[in-house]
Amino acid sequence: MSDYQLIAFDMDGTLLNSQKEISPACIHWIHQAALAGKTVILNTGRCPAELEEYFSLLPDLTYINCVSGALVYNHATKETIYSRTLPIDTVKKLLSIASKEDVMIHLLSTQSVVQKDVIPRMKDYHMEIYRDMFARVTSPVDDLPTSYLAAPYPVPKLNLYHRDPEARLRTRKRILDLGLDVELADAETTSLEISARGIHKGIGLSRLCEYLHIPLSQTIVVGDADNDAAALQAAGLPVAMANANDRIKALADVITMQDNDHDGCAEVIQKYLLS
Repeated sequence: MSDYQLIAFDMDGTLLNSQKEISPACIHWIHQAALAGKTVILNTGRCPAELEEYFSLLPDLTYINCVSGALVYNHATKETIYSRTLPIDTVKKLLSIASKEDVMIHLLSTQSVVQKDVIPRMKDYHMEIYRDMFARVTSPVDDLPTSYLAAPYPVPKLNLYHRDPEARLRTRKRILDLGLDVELADAETTSLEISARGIHKGIGLSRLCEYLHIPLSQTIVVGDADNDAAALQAAGLPVAMANANDRIKALADVITMQDNDHDGCAEVIQKYLLS
């Protein structure tokens, strides 16, 4: 059996197939990894509320590096192991910038907060695949900017979903021009993910490994998109999915034979974690 002790799976485009499901084969091999004493974690931009429906399928899974590294969480005990948030003043400035484009605003902490009237229109922001999930798990408000300004709070991550990539570029430029102390990551087709400066999935992975006393050299990270880059660079074995973008494939030591619709994650467990 390999010396790797922990495997971290991104969700969308990695562990989840195109229907946003975890396949029976992946569920089986995650259980086999747990039986072998390995630690399996989720390594995702999603927040705990957006992961809850998957936990019953993965009873061996305890820890999540979520909200793109801004929150490391024990979902079994509801304990926060590590957290870093955007300051209130920064969130207010980001909401002001967001008002200059037609965007869907999404605030992520342990909860997922969006504006009620945009959920039926998520196709406009290239997020149609998530609409049913958002309708189930988000905490909708009537007017998100007004609601936030009336009772502001620190936010681990703020996502802005745009109508087209050009609008995302304009938003990115406005944020950079203002000199906000944030990290920016492109995701999905037109999404811009915004976290506190220095926060990325690699930071969350490092904090969790410190907590679990597992060397980063004994970790495997599996991902497909730009927001997985830092975690892949921190890992002992960086693995790109067959469906990953070219930048992620260039960072990886291994590229799976199979993609997320054909049990690529099960392949990684068998070949590299339990071999």
